[in-house]
Parts: sequence; structure tokens; C-alpha cells
Amino acid sequence: MTRMQNFGSPGRLRTAVCVGTIAATLPYLALKIAWVTGSGIGVHGDGMRSGAMIGANLATLGMDAIAAGLALALARPWGRRVPGWLLVLPMWVATGLLAPIALVVPVAAVVGAFTGGFSSSGDPSQDLIEGWVYAVVYGGFGLQAIGLVAGFVMHARERWAGVFALRLRDLPAGAAAGTRRLIVAGVAAFGLIPVAVQLSWAFGSHALRPEDTRTAAESLVIDSGFALLVLAGLVAMVALTRRPDGRPALRTLITAWVGTGTAFGWGLFWLLTSALHTPLNAGQDMRGLALVGGLQTLVGAVLATVLALLVTEAAGASENAADRSGMIQA
Repeated sequence: MTRMQNFGSPGRLRTAVCVGTIAATLPYLALKIAWVTGSGIGVHGDGMRSGAMIGANLATLGMDAIAAGLALALARPWGRRVPGWLLVLPMWVATGLLAPIALVVPVAAVVGAFTGGFSSSGDPSQDLIEGWVYAVVYGGFGLQAIGLVAGFVMHARERWAGVFALRLRDLPAGAAAGTRRLIVAGVAAFGLIPVAVQLSWAFGSHALRPEDTRTAAESLVIDSGFALLVLAGLVAMVALTRRPDGRPALRTLITAWVGTGTAFGWGLFWLLTSALHTPLNAGQDMRGLALVGGLQTLVGAVLATVLALLVTEAAGASENAADRSGMIQA
């Protein structure tokens, strides 16, 4: 009863995180609304007025609106009544999309400042989007990442406290453990293919990648950063299915959450981007990016499903044990 009362009275910190996160979405939402309604702010030419770009802008507008709604649900008492999967699924995707932006892009921006500029060809007339738009958009994404993670952690600690106390030995074993281990090992090995491709991009390869205007140093930071986040997720998933011990599971679970989310979120983004013919990819061969994106999407989805089953079963077993212990003491 006390926990429910505490949850029903969100503190100033949670409210501040909610307000800050929603505020961080406003510049991006304003830009997207402006472009959808025909404004040319921040762009060169009329490329944003094409049907494909209007559709893409509407889709990404909706995604950021969902982020704002998610921040509100994590902070308000009514969010406790939202089905868990309806919060966890978009939060997992949001984490995967935003984690590389928060962790990798700031480093790439600093590197780009010393190596010829970030996301620019050097000739403004050749770029659809003006340079300041990248600063506004990625700055907002970074703040959203911080706010959503903070809000989700506060929400989850009260709603699913048992997950934070899990140890590796608490994860389900039994007859299915061997099969689960084989599935994870096989999918993780398969996931090394797109990781290897991205690492090759980081070191200058142009195989399976569309043309871009980044410097070699920027590419090294961005491509290796994305690849290493996915690789960390693969390693974490394998670790979760190995012989259990008494170590806390939280760090490994977080790594698996971020890594699988990055694989799925960015894999799906690349896959969809490759399918759209817009002024941003005009004249480029997107088949390689579609292949890498498709592989990552599949790997992220399968491993995340296993992760969800592991955590759900372990948390349920932990709650049942706690209930039995309480009944015995009573």
C-alpha cells in the first residue's frame, strides 16, 4: 500500500524530468510541423515538399510525439495503470535509437569540428538540410535520451523493483535452458555479420554502404560506436544464458537492453530509409544498407524476445518466492 501511495505522488524530480524531456521534443516537433506544412526553414530547395519526405516527416513527427507521451506516462500516476508492455516496448526502441546519439554523436561532433565539419559536404548548395538543424535535432535527442532513461528508471524501480535485485542465478534454468543457450549463441554469431560490416566502414571500407560526406575520423567514431554498442549487447545476451552465479544481473541486463535496442531500432531505421526514395538518398545505392539493416533488425528482435522471457520468468519467480516467504513468516 505504501509503495502505491508513493507512486501516486510523483516528486519534484520526476515532474522536472518529465517537463524537461517534453521540452526537449519541442524543437524537433516544431521543425517537422513546419516542413510538413510547406515551410522551408532550415533547408535548401524544395526537397522537403516531395511526397516521400512529407511521409517520412510525418512518421518521425509521430515517433517524437510518442516520446513526449512516454515521458508523461512515466511521470504521472495514471502511467502505473498502463500495461507494462505498452511502456517497455517503445522505451526499448527509444533507448536503442537514442543511446548511440547520446553516447557517440557528441564525440563525432567534436571530431568533426576539427576535421572539416559534421554532416556537411562543404558546399551548402549541395546539402538539403542546413548545418544548424543537426545541432538542434541531435541536441534535443541527447536531452530526450537522458530524460527518458531517468524517468523510466524511477518508474521501473517502483513498479518492477524485483528486477533490480535479480542475480544471474535467478534467471530461469531448467530443461529449456540448453535450447535457449543454443538460440542465443546462434543468433549472436549471426549478429556478428552486420557488426563486422560496420567496423569495416569505420576503417574506411565502402562495401555495402551508400555514399556519405563524413570525414574518415567521423566515420571511425560513428560506425565503430554503433557497432560496439550492438556487440556489447550480443556478448551480454550470451552471458545471460551461461552457467549462473551469484553476481548481480542488472548491469548485464542493461547492456543487453541497450545493445539489442540499438540493433533493432537502427536496423529498422536503415531498412525503412533504404526503401524510401527521397532527396536525402537520391542517386545512391541503398541495397547494402538495407541488407545490414535487415540483419540487425532480425537479430535485435529475436534476442530481445529471449531477454523479455528471461526477465519476465525470473521476476515472476522472485515475486512468488517473496510471497511464500511472507506467508511462512505470517
